[in-house]
Amino acid sequence: MRTTWTGTTRPAGGETRNGDGGLEAAWDLAAGPRAPAQARALTRRSLRRWRVTGPDDVDDVVLIVDELVANAVVHGTGPVRLGLRLEAAPAGVRLTGEVGDADPRAPGVPAGPPPVLDWAEAGRGLLLVASLATEFGTRPAPPGKTIWFTRELDPLDAPALTLGAPAR
Repeated sequence: MRTTWTGTTRPAGGETRNGDGGLEAAWDLAAGPRAPAQARALTRRSLRRWRVTGPDDVDDVVLIVDELVANAVVHGTGPVRLGLRLEAAPAGVRLTGEVGDADPRAPGVPAGPPPVLDWAEAGRGLLLVASLATEFGTRPAPPGKTIWFTRELDPLDAPALTLGAPAR
């Protein structure tokens, strides 16, 4: 067992229904070159099971997770923790993602796009996250930190979450 989100104990690697009728999933990933691909596959599988069908939503969330996990592997230490939560929101459905590692240093704030066209492949991860997420930020999670994001999903392409409905 491990603790995820706000004091909720869940088995690592399992998808569960939280007390508010939302859906949760959490995994511990080895911090290595395969972690981003594994995170992408786990995220796609969970979104499919949760009936999130909007291609823009799915592709954007998978890209956000990929960037945050890659950053945790390259710039962080220790295992990478990935968590996803789907819940009802005032305007429809909200997905929250969290990626944590054991390094307490917070990432730098993206400064925005470069003033001239730059074809460098590095240094754009948080800029992508900032442009695709509804919100994102960081918080201490001793011994390290957690980078979180939210994404408001298209209500026409997201599931209706009801209390008591089984997770699939």
